[in-house]
Amino acid sequence: MESMKRMTRFAVLLAVVALFSCGGERHINVIIIGVDTLRPDHLGCYGYHRDTSPHIDRLAREGVLFENVISQCPWTSPSFASVFTSLYPTQTGLVSVGTTMRGDFPTLAAILKESGYATGAIINASVLKPEFGTARGFDYYYTTPKGGRVADGTTRDALAWIDSLPDGPFFLFAHYYDPHEPYAPPAPYNDFFEEDYSGPIGDSFVLREHLPEVKGMHFEQLSILTDGDWDHIRTLYDGEIRFTDEAIGRLLDGLEERGLAENTLIVFLSDHGEEFFEHQGFGHGHTLYGEVVRVPLIFRFQDAFTAGMRLGNQVRLIDVMPTILDALGLETDAVMEGVSLLPLVGGRAHGGPDGGRLFDSQAAYTEGMLHGPERKSVTAYPHKIVYDLKSKQEMIFDLENDPGEYSNLAADGTDRFAAMEDMLFRAMFEISDTWYIEMDGGGVPREFDISLKSERGHAAGNIYLYKIMSGSRGTRDIENMISQGRPVHELEIRGIRVTDRVVVAVKADPP
Repeated sequence: MESMKRMTRFAVLLAVVALFSCGGERHINVIIIGVDTLRPDHLGCYGYHRDTSPHIDRLAREGVLFENVISQCPWTSPSFASVFTSLYPTQTGLVSVGTTMRGDFPTLAAILKESGYATGAIINASVLKPEFGTARGFDYYYTTPKGGRVADGTTRDALAWIDSLPDGPFFLFAHYYDPHEPYAPPAPYNDFFEEDYSGPIGDSFVLREHLPEVKGMHFEQLSILTDGDWDHIRTLYDGEIRFTDEAIGRLLDGLEERGLAENTLIVFLSDHGEEFFEHQGFGHGHTLYGEVVRVPLIFRFQDAFTAGMRLGNQVRLIDVMPTILDALGLETDAVMEGVSLLPLVGGRAHGGPDGGRLFDSQAAYTEGMLHGPERKSVTAYPHKIVYDLKSKQEMIFDLENDPGEYSNLAADGTDRFAAMEDMLFRAMFEISDTWYIEMDGGGVPREFDISLKSERGHAAGNIYLYKIMSGSRGTRDIENMISQGRPVHELEIRGIRVTDRVVVAVKADPP
């Protein structure tokens, strides 16, 4: 009970500290350590059997670890954009390769900069280059130099930036990229966890080099890899994690040496995970299965959090920004879809009337595919629904009894998941521009026709999603026509018999 009271007081304490930080007595720095492509189940603090992460485990022992964290996108730039805006990919505008984050909402870096923070980022992914909008709000944005930069270089450059700063608070985003393919850990990490293996894969693994037959997301050729091959690939991946962990340890030691550890809030996270053939695929960006969208999340602020606290509540990456602002006692007019996790840490429920507009805090929405058809998902533990916008097919999983997501319950013929399906579709329609068509027979059976075209000038657009959202289901198989619909340039449904009010929602991409 005492620890709960202590954590309840923590948010108030930090707010008071932040209010008086301008007086020079104390200020709170913020560092987000973002490790690209990191699965939580490959970290010791999340129960992994290999010693991949002693320094990350130290963060967990000294802070709060969230056991069930869902990313809002299965690949890098939209995911980090969601971290820095507390918005979903569709809302940020950064949804696919070549798109750019919109500029009409504040970022975490911009808010902190306006509050007197020096803001810097060490970046190691081409998809996070400034032209994609993720640099907004950062004074210093150091992308990968010529010749590349691995984990120890990221730590070196991060500490060098800190050393260049005058007195005052700072916000640093340190982006470590090493666990991303190719898996090529330097010695001695290339065989740090090596078990007996004599197969064809050496000290590194690059999918396109080892299996050039794999084109796009056609993973059929992966079936030639043996269990031993996959174990070796995971071993190389684990070597990259251990190498990165050592560099993170040097960053933590560097903060200690500079006297910054006690007044620095550290947030450790990843943007997405990685698949190792669990669902007959590899990598990320092509599915919304748990191995790709579950990520680690740890908060550490020395002598403030109850050391070693672990929380099993489902949370989201969009909750990171409001949590940081809450911890600093900073208010903003920014619209955020996430909620602060400090009440949860303090033993109270999180969320409430100030939560996101699309979902309450108990539901995690994920979207923005890098490869293949667009899919959307909602995870409201213990259930998860995934919808494929091209095939119009659903997958529904019971995560409590099927954590690996192998048994699709969508075909059981019941309506027990109707409320969750409705939650998903309402979000898909409300998150961006949608046309709504209302038909009402006024209590008398009447027939209606729908004829829609998407075009701009002489060019045809794409009608890619349409569904009955409310009212009676009508007759003449309108529901079947809606649910089985595929992307079309023109939609015509004739002879719809309606007695009461029916609303059809339609989404279209103009050319």
